[in-house]
Amino acid sequence: MKMKKILLAAAFLAASLAAGAQTMYDAINLGQNEYYGTARSMALGNAMTALGGDLGSIGINPAGSAVTPYGQFVITPGLTVSSVTSAYSPEGEIAYGLANKQTNTRMNMPNIGITVNFETGNRYGLKTISFGMLSNQTNNYNYRTEGFGTNSRTSMIAEFANAAWGYNENILKEYSSFNNSDIPWDILAAYQGGMYGTYGWENEYAGVTETISDNGDYHYVSGPLAQTSTQVKRGSKNDLILNMGMNFSDRFYLGFNLGIPTARYRYNESFYEAAVNPDQFLLSYDDGYETCFRSGSYNYQYLSEMAGIYAKIGVIFRPIDGLRLGASFQTPTACTVSESWGYSAATNYDDNYYNDSVTSPQGEYSYLLRLPYRASFGAAFTFGKKGFISVDYELADYSVMRFRAIRDNWIEDDSFSEMNFANRYFAGVQHAVRVGAEVRMTPEWSLRAGYSVTTSPERWWTSSDGQKVTVDDFYNDYYSYVNRIKNLVTPHYYADRTRSFSAGIGYSSPGSFFMDAAVRMTRYPAMTFAPYFDYESYDSFGNLGLVESPRILNHRDLWNVVLTFGWRF
Repeated sequence: MKMKKILLAAAFLAASLAAGAQTMYDAINLGQNEYYGTARSMALGNAMTALGGDLGSIGINPAGSAVTPYGQFVITPGLTVSSVTSAYSPEGEIAYGLANKQTNTRMNMPNIGITVNFETGNRYGLKTISFGMLSNQTNNYNYRTEGFGTNSRTSMIAEFANAAWGYNENILKEYSSFNNSDIPWDILAAYQGGMYGTYGWENEYAGVTETISDNGDYHYVSGPLAQTSTQVKRGSKNDLILNMGMNFSDRFYLGFNLGIPTARYRYNESFYEAAVNPDQFLLSYDDGYETCFRSGSYNYQYLSEMAGIYAKIGVIFRPIDGLRLGASFQTPTACTVSESWGYSAATNYDDNYYNDSVTSPQGEYSYLLRLPYRASFGAAFTFGKKGFISVDYELADYSVMRFRAIRDNWIEDDSFSEMNFANRYFAGVQHAVRVGAEVRMTPEWSLRAGYSVTTSPERWWTSSDGQKVTVDDFYNDYYSYVNRIKNLVTPHYYADRTRSFSAGIGYSSPGSFFMDAAVRMTRYPAMTFAPYFDYESYDSFGNLGLVESPRILNHRDLWNVVLTFGWRF
């Protein structure tokens, strides 16, 4: 993911806090599926559309429950290990320093469920009907990153002061302004946490990390600051699935799912900066007292909870022995999203008397969201009892995503017109290819391996004047595009790829018990994060120019280790 996309997410998050934190990125985050399932399906790269016969396959193709002539109960505990390597640069996307690695381990339950088969007694036609209920994990948000370095060019505190330009100080200082003004909450928290104050003209501000020039004409960052940026993500998305499958003559299998996805996503972002030499950050007050800035800290917390519903239909067909073909289609998911968020800020000085801090009230908002439809196609080739190879292709269309206020009419009162316009044009089709193979070493033991690659659904456009238009460019000039003053001509997809590599082993006893183990490593595209915005600033000589905020380059790998215990009946 490119840096500008990260800046956009932060920008419109800050701009929309009075009505929640809805952006295209929030919708994509809730809509993306990274299938987990059983240890067997995970080891096979979840290339299960044409295979079936496994409770991990039912979420991908509902017909999978009808393939086996018996019922099953399985439980799959697991571990996720997030490994993120971060490098910090004080000068934009150049001069990255040494990398810092953060590892975070959490337990999870990727799959648990049961299927029951009922025989009809027919030799041909409808032979069995199966019913199932299971929970499959479809995403895990385990993530922690920390980037740090020294910066003498810019400051988050100075950027807050720059962003506050023009706001009335009497409104900034009132705690009630969090709920009774249109000022972004981060700017309010920074002011009430003591990070900046008035300077020069009315409603013009300078940060406590800045020095005012002798003639009072400008202000600039006084010296080097030790900066640390931390991001923590937690939570998961799970689908509760009610399934029915039918077996026709052991050749054609038909299945239906009613899916009830739920998600809980928690995001915590912190930034800390401290004076390397506090004497360089001298502050003088009207009463003649002086003290020195030591440190400032900022924190943003966000919680999103989603519940929805969708329907899914799937088929598996065996035209000849040794070949299986499968397909499934999932309707768009209709869901309700509830969000809560809050800010805090604090500053510390040589003299603790001047220390200040604030915690905002908790913001809350709920809305409706439509998530993508999905279609999956697969083929599997078996080699007698020796093994098989399976290939899947899946697509998900994110351009159909729509936000909606709970009490709004879709046509008459679309409160989310800008965001829905962005979803339509800047979110597109995501493609995934999955490959899996199994070799049976003995009647009891099998070896498995899998691979998958998934593209990004985000895209940018070429405009009628030949310019590149990203989603943030569109937001910044929204009315020009809506009124056809400017036009989007050609779409282009970003080249980001998410790749997974998996392997596993399976044991099947002569009786009812079976057990599988799998490990999977998922490698995500490199992501550049900006902890605060670029802004116009002076240097110590009074030269004004746009200065880039720090960049933190993150490389993330996510490891999953799972163990499935199952019983046939």
